[in-house]
Amino acid sequence: MKNDELKVGILFSLTGTTSITEQGLHQASLLAIRHVNESGGINGKTLVPIVEDAASDPYIAARKAEKLIISDQVTAIVGIYTSGCRKIVIPVLEKHNALLFYPTFYEGSEQHPNVIYCGSLPNQQLLDFIPWLIHNVGKSFYLLGSDYIYPLETNRHIRQLIQSNGGTVYGEKHVALGHQNFAKTLNEIRGMNPDVIFSTLVGDSALSFYQQHEKYKMHQPIASTVSAETEIVALHPYRALGHYSCFPYFSSIDSVSNRKFITEFRQTYGTDIISSMMESAYNSVLLLAEALKRTDTISTDSIRSALSGLSLETPQGNVIFDSSTQHLWLNSRIGKVNKSGRFTIVWESGKPIAPIPFLEHELLDPTLDFNPVDDTDYLKSKIMRHDPLLSILKKSLATMPVPFAYFDEDGVMLEIFNSSLIPAHLHELKPGDNGYSASLGNSGIGLALRKYSSSYEVTREPGSGESPNGMTTVGFPIIGNSGVRKGVLAVWIPDTAPESTELLLTSIVSIVHVCANMADIEEEQRTLSDVLHGVSAQLTKSLFIVKEGRVLFQNQTADTLFKRKRDFVNSVLLELSSEQEEESIENIVRTLRREDSEESYEVKVIYKNSMHFIYFKPLPRQMHRFSLKERRSLTTNDLIGLNDLFLQTIEFARSAAKTKANVLLLGESGTGKEMFARAIHNESKRKDKPFVAINCAAISKELINAELFGYEDGAFTGAKKGGNAGKFEIANGGTLFLDEIGDMPIDLQTTLLRVLQEKEVVRVGGHKPIPVDVRIIAATNKNLFQEIAYSGSFRSDLYYRLNVFTIELIPLRKRTEDIIELSSYYLEELGAEMEQPRKDLSEEAAELLRKYNWPGNIRELNNVIERAFYLAGESPFITAHHLPQFIVHYSNVSRVNERDILVDSLPDVTYIEESIQKSDEHERQVYIKALMDYKGNISKTAKHLGISRTTLYSKLKEHNIQNERVK
Repeated sequence: MKNDELKVGILFSLTGTTSITEQGLHQASLLAIRHVNESGGINGKTLVPIVEDAASDPYIAARKAEKLIISDQVTAIVGIYTSGCRKIVIPVLEKHNALLFYPTFYEGSEQHPNVIYCGSLPNQQLLDFIPWLIHNVGKSFYLLGSDYIYPLETNRHIRQLIQSNGGTVYGEKHVALGHQNFAKTLNEIRGMNPDVIFSTLVGDSALSFYQQHEKYKMHQPIASTVSAETEIVALHPYRALGHYSCFPYFSSIDSVSNRKFITEFRQTYGTDIISSMMESAYNSVLLLAEALKRTDTISTDSIRSALSGLSLETPQGNVIFDSSTQHLWLNSRIGKVNKSGRFTIVWESGKPIAPIPFLEHELLDPTLDFNPVDDTDYLKSKIMRHDPLLSILKKSLATMPVPFAYFDEDGVMLEIFNSSLIPAHLHELKPGDNGYSASLGNSGIGLALRKYSSSYEVTREPGSGESPNGMTTVGFPIIGNSGVRKGVLAVWIPDTAPESTELLLTSIVSIVHVCANMADIEEEQRTLSDVLHGVSAQLTKSLFIVKEGRVLFQNQTADTLFKRKRDFVNSVLLELSSEQEEESIENIVRTLRREDSEESYEVKVIYKNSMHFIYFKPLPRQMHRFSLKERRSLTTNDLIGLNDLFLQTIEFARSAAKTKANVLLLGESGTGKEMFARAIHNESKRKDKPFVAINCAAISKELINAELFGYEDGAFTGAKKGGNAGKFEIANGGTLFLDEIGDMPIDLQTTLLRVLQEKEVVRVGGHKPIPVDVRIIAATNKNLFQEIAYSGSFRSDLYYRLNVFTIELIPLRKRTEDIIELSSYYLEELGAEMEQPRKDLSEEAAELLRKYNWPGNIRELNNVIERAFYLAGESPFITAHHLPQFIVHYSNVSRVNERDILVDSLPDVTYIEESIQKSDEHERQVYIKALMDYKGNISKTAKHLGISRTTLYSKLKEHNIQNERVK
C-alpha cells in the first residue's frame, strides 16, 4: 500500500439473485469514496476502493472478504447484504480481527465486535410501522417472506406486534430464495382475504410477487421493510401504486442535503433512483472516513475507538453512532407508493430512534388479553394448513394417558387430543381459544409461545377442590428440520405420580421431534410435487431431473425433445449426471453449450439435494454458420466457446444488454472486446440504431477531438467545407464503442466526461451544444485503476462514470477447451471462403495448440490457423509441420537446449518460461533487470517480457519491487 493511500474493501453482489438490490449499494459506496477524496481525503491520504463481487453466495463472500483482508490489506470492508452472508463472513473477520461496516437492515439479536451495524433494526422499522398499519389500513395480515434468517426472525417480531396491537395473522409462508411462481400463494391469500399482505421477500422473488399481485388484481396493499425505490422502479411496466414501506430514508425527503445527494448521484450514474440501503451504504463509508480522520494509527481497535460519539449529517438527517451496541441511531419513515413510482412520506419519527439489537417481547404489554377466534371459515383454513402435522401428532399421541392441545404460531388452539382426559376445570377450552389469553398466558403454554426457545416450559398449579393433586402444564415447541417453529403442543399432567412425570416428558419430547420431522418431509414432498407440476405446465425449456443416473421427472417439452433426439439427450444426461460429487456444487448454476449435427442447445445444470436439474434450451442456428466477419447482426449466441468462465461472461453481456448503463470491457489484446461490444448493442433496445466504433489509440492526439465531437467549417486548416459530424452525433440513439480508452489523452478525457454528464457535444470551432443520446461501451487492455493510482494518466471521475457495468473477458490460455472448437470454426470459414474442402486438425497439431499459452489470444489463434491452412495446400489435415516453430517447440521448452532453437523465433517467451521455473529470487532479478533496461517504463517492460501491464504490476507487488528504486 502506498503511504498516501488507504484501501477500502467494497464487497457487494454484482451478479446473482440479489444483485438487483446490491448494485445500487456498490454505486453509493463508490460515490461516497469519491466525495471523501474530493473534500481532501483522510488527512491528506486518498481512499482507494478495492471492489469484489460476492455473487449472491455466502461462501464466495467469505472467500472474497479474506482476499480483501489478506491480499489487498484493506483498512475495513464496506458491504454484504443478506444475513446469511454476514454470518458466514463473521468468522473470517474474527480470524483476522478486521472490521465490516454492514449497511443493511437486519433482524437484530446480534452484536459482534468486528461488525459496525449501519442499517436499521426491527425496533427502528416495526415498532411504529405495525401499529400505524393497524390503525390506518387494517387489522388482519398475511405474512410472506423468503426462507432465510432475516424474514424468519422479522416475521416473528411482526406476529408479536400484530397480536399485542389487537391485530390478527391469517397466514404465513416462506419461499426459497429466487422463487418466482406465486399463483398458488395469491389464490390462498384471496381466499383468506386479509387487510394487509406483509412482504419480507427479497431480490427476484419480491419483484415477481409485486408483478403477479397486480396481474391477479389483488386489492390488498403490500407492506414491506425490504422493497424500496430500486425494487419499485424495476417492476416496470407494472406499478406498485398504494403499497407501503418503512425505512430511515426515502429519496422524496425534502432537505438541502438530500437534494444535493440525489443531484450528485444522478450526475454520476444517470439515475436518481436511490433506496434507503444505498443511502446507508453511502453513510457507512462516511462513518468509516470520519473515524479514520480521528485516529493516527490504522487498526481495527483504533477505528472502533474513534467511532465513539460520532454524529453525522446525512441525506436522511442526523445519525449517531451508539458505541454500547455498535449500531446507529436512525430515523424512521413510512412511505406510500405514488403514481410517479416514488414514495410519498405519510409518517416520520422526527428524530433518530435508539437502536435495540435485542428486542425482547416482554417489553410489549403483558396485560393485553387475546380474544378467541369466532370466524369459523378462518379457523377451518388454519386447521387445513396444519392438518398433516395434526394427523401425525394425533396418531403418535393416541396411547398417551394425558390430554393434549395444539396451538399454532398465533396462539390459536386448533385441536384437542384425548379430550376425554381433559381436567374438569378445563372443559370450557375449545378450538379457537388463544394461548396468550389471561387464563393460559402465564402457564407453560403461554410461556412457550412467548419465549420462542427450543426447550419446553413447565408450570405447576396447586391442588384445588376439582383437582386435589394439582396439575402440571407443559408447552412443547414444535420445531422441525428447518428450524422454524410450527406451533406449541400443550399437555396437562395430573400430579398423581410425580415420579413418572419426568419420564413422560422425555418421551413426549422425542415424539414431538419425530412428528415435526415427518411433517417437514411430507411438506417437502408436497412442495416438490407442486414445483414439478408447475414446471411442467409453464416451462418452455426441456427439464430433466436425474438422480443416480435415473430420470425422476421430465416435463412435456422434454418428452418431445427426447422423442426427437433420443441419442443426443441420453449422451448429455449421462455426461452431466455421472459427474463426481466434488464437481457438482450445490445450487450453483452452470451454463454449457452442446450440439448435435443439426441443432445447438444451451444446457443449464443445477445440482441440489443429490439431484441434477438439467434444462435444454434450443439456440437459433442459421443454415450456414455465422461468420464473425459479418458482425452487423452478431449476438451472444454466435460467440464460440464451452468454457464455464466464458459462458458466464456471455451471461454478463446479456445482462448488460438489458440495461442502459455504460459498459467497460476489460481484457488482454485479442480477446474479442469489439465482438462483445457489438453483441451487447445488437441485443439491446438500441439495436436498430447506429453502432459506431473508434480506436482511441489509432488516431493522433490532434485529430481525436474532431473525430469524436465533429468540427465546424473552417475550424482548422484542411477542415472539410461545411464541417463534419463527429462519432457522437453519428451514433446518436445508438452505441459508441471506445476501444483502447486507456490511451485517450488526459485533456480529452475531461471533455468526454462533460459530454457524458451533460449529454451534449460542441463541435470543434463551434459554440452551439448539440444534444446526443449515446450509450458508451468502452474497452481497454490496461488496468485503469493502476493508471489512476500509479501514473495519473486516467481521470478517476471518468473511470467511475464508465465503470458502471464491468465485464472482464477471459484470455484464451484459460479457455483451453475452446481452442479446438475455435480452430475448427476458422478452418470451416476459410474452406468456405476459398471454396476448398474442409480441413481438420491432426491429433498432434491439436495437442500443440492446446499447450501453447496464446499471448495474442483469439487474434493470434486466427492468424496461426489461417497461415496453417494456406501452408497445408491440398492436404485434408493441418499437422505439426504447418504450425509456426515457436508453437511446436513451446511444449518442450523445459528440455535441454530448446532455448537455442527458439532464439530466432521468440526469444522473450523462452526466456520468461525458463526463468519462471527457477527460484523466486532469480525471477525477482529478472523483473528488476527488465525495469532497469527500460528505465522503469511499465509499458515497455511489459511488452519486452511478453506480459500485460496488469500482470507486471501483480508481479512487482508479489516480489515487493518498488518501481522508483529501479528508475
